[in-house]
Amino acid sequence: MKICKKGISVSLAVIVLLTACAGRMKSAETDTPEKMAEQVMRSVKELDLETFNAYTDNYEGSRRGLFGLLGDREYKVFQDILQPHIFESRRYKEKRRFAEKVVEELEWDLGEVREEDGGEKARIKMTVTNRDMAKALELYIMWIMEDIMEDTEMGALSLIKDIPAAVNGCNEDLIRFIDETRDTWTDDVTVTAYKEDGVWKLHLTDEFINALMGNMDPDEYEDEWDRSIDGSAEETESEYTRQNAW
Repeated sequence: MKICKKGISVSLAVIVLLTACAGRMKSAETDTPEKMAEQVMRSVKELDLETFNAYTDNYEGSRRGLFGLLGDREYKVFQDILQPHIFESRRYKEKRRFAEKVVEELEWDLGEVREEDGGEKARIKMTVTNRDMAKALELYIMWIMEDIMEDTEMGALSLIKDIPAAVNGCNEDLIRFIDETRDTWTDDVTVTAYKEDGVWKLHLTDEFINALMGNMDPDEYEDEWDRSIDGSAEETESEYTRQNAW
């Protein structure tokens, strides 16, 4: 029994020592704005969201639900796969796979770093390159439009209205077009870093998020989609009326 207790004590001591060492190593990897920014970018690439959240302001709070209880957590990016879940549902797996596709070709180069406010803030120039997600979206939408234009029945109009939902749903067809896209998109951004409780963190602006995601910003194309929807709907309805007039 004494031997067992001694063995357990030694094991616990080793675990504590390794944990402490890991903590110091982690801290050493982020003790400058440059190291922290590199760590953040690696965590995005690997979808290590625990690390990503620890060194960014991704978490924005929690919505109030029924009776004022805390509901879903709000994040700037990776919202769907950061919600607490007991098991990995089909929807979670789809969202996770989509996120993996978005960061699959992500690359970056850190440039000039300028510290400000007595070393409490910093500006970091960065060049971010990714697969051109806007191109993938464009090809995906054109594919849907071609299918719709070949079908002159009025029921096809509802498919046009479902384009934003299909994009947000991250379906298999969209993933297929992402895989087929060979175009790349590069953006030069300046990101802001700041110290919080002695820890360097990165501020996630819309510009920086758009760079990470390969220029995939569905909101940016909503007006264009609406114009395409209205134009296609009028053309389809006109064709339907002409055919039925005969």
